[in-house]
Amino acid sequence: MINVDVTLNDAGQVTDVIMDGHAEHGEYGHDIVCAGASAVLFGSVNAIMGLTSEKPDIDYNEDGGHFHVRSVDITNEKAQLILQAMLVSLQTIEEEYKDNIRLNYK
Repeated sequence: MINVDVTLNDAGQVTDVIMDGHAEHGEYGHDIVCAGASAVLFGSVNAIMGLTSEKPDIDYNEDGGHFHVRSVDITNEKAQLILQAMLVSLQTIEEEYKDNIRLNYK
C-alpha cells in the first residue's frame, strides 16, 4: 500500500507531502499504480522547480518506497496550484485503486 501523507495549513495550502510504501498491484517494474503515483509526484515536483522560483527540500530513497517534499512557499500561488493539481491526480488514482494507495490529510 502506498500511503500519501499530506499536511495542509489552516488555509488549505500544502505544506508537506510524504509518499511511502509500495502499491503491490503488479510485479516490480510492471505496477501501474506505482508508476502512475510516481509519475504524478515526480512530474509535479519537476513542474514546481521548472515553472516557479521554488526549490523544495526533497528526501527520497534511491530504491523507491519513500519520497518527501517540503519547504514550498505557501505564498507562491503557482507552486500551490501545482500541488493542488497533484492531489487531484492522486485522488483519481486512489478512487480506482483503493487497495493500493491511500491519501491521508493532516
